[in-house]
Amino acid sequence: MLTIVKKHELSPSQIIVLFYVVAVAISVCLLSLPFTVKTGVDWSFLDILFTAVSAVSVTGLSVVNTADTFSIPGIFILLFILQFGGIGIMTLGTFFGY
Repeated sequence: MLTIVKKHELSPSQIIVLFYVVAVAISVCLLSLPFTVKTGVDWSFLDILFTAVSAVSVTGLSVVNTADTFSIPGIFILLFILQFGGIGIMTLGTFFGY
């Protein structure tokens, strides 16, 4: 007897939450790379997590001085995360607009 397994479909709210969780996880990984901060700068995992969540949600808050903490590649990674978060915000706005 052949049984057909129905795929579990995610609701729109679950997709939104999943997008932000995945985006924050990727952002934390990118900001944890050793070349993203200047030499001699010490910042904790909570600082990385706060900066990643803030960048993905496009609030732009940071507990560290961006110019004193990040190297040039780190600034570009942070800009990419902000842009990626902005695309997510625009997608949500379009979704709710329809």
